[in-house]
Amino acid sequence: MSMRTNLVWLCAVALLALPLLAQDVPIIRQGVTEVGGFVGASYGIDQARVMGGGNVVYSLTKTFMPFGEVSYFPGIGRTQSVTGIPGATETFSVPLTDFNFGFHLRVPIPKSRIIPYAVISIGGIHSPQRSVTATFPNPVNPGQVITTPPFQVNSSTDFAFSGGGGLRYYATERLGFRVEFKAYRPSGTYTDAFYRVTGGFFYQF
Repeated sequence: MSMRTNLVWLCAVALLALPLLAQDVPIIRQGVTEVGGFVGASYGIDQARVMGGGNVVYSLTKTFMPFGEVSYFPGIGRTQSVTGIPGATETFSVPLTDFNFGFHLRVPIPKSRIIPYAVISIGGIHSPQRSVTATFPNPVNPGQVITTPPFQVNSSTDFAFSGGGGLRYYATERLGFRVEFKAYRPSGTYTDAFYRVTGGFFYQF
């Protein structure tokens, strides 16, 4: 066959394959295990912080996917007023570990590799033992401040509710990527809501 004939044949095959590729959609299956990792940033306790983690998801049905997840927020700083001492503040940096369990709800879109999902979870926010430094006005000379030596605060684990949503992109039947927004509402040591935005990959077995 001549080169021209080969080119015509290849073009014909490509044209015939286009409709098939257009119909190629991710196979959303049930009964498969998915593992994934992610990195991102959190905001809401004091400022944006880099964080990361991983999770294991099981597709109980094609839409309902229970999961377990662990993520780490390094060195989230915090400054707050000291109760009973006007003008006094205490400053500390708190790395947090989040572990939670919940479910993803996929929303399949026909002929689309991009699948939105909602996420709801409950779990715990663990803060390790840490050092705290307090600063307060000098009672003898109000123009000066006194800073105490660092003192230790015990570790704690508090309940937290979280929820949000994201998008999954299926590069193949097994490998894909996702982005996710999640809001946390902790109780106990920390009560202020905070947020995270992440991106990562997943692999289905």
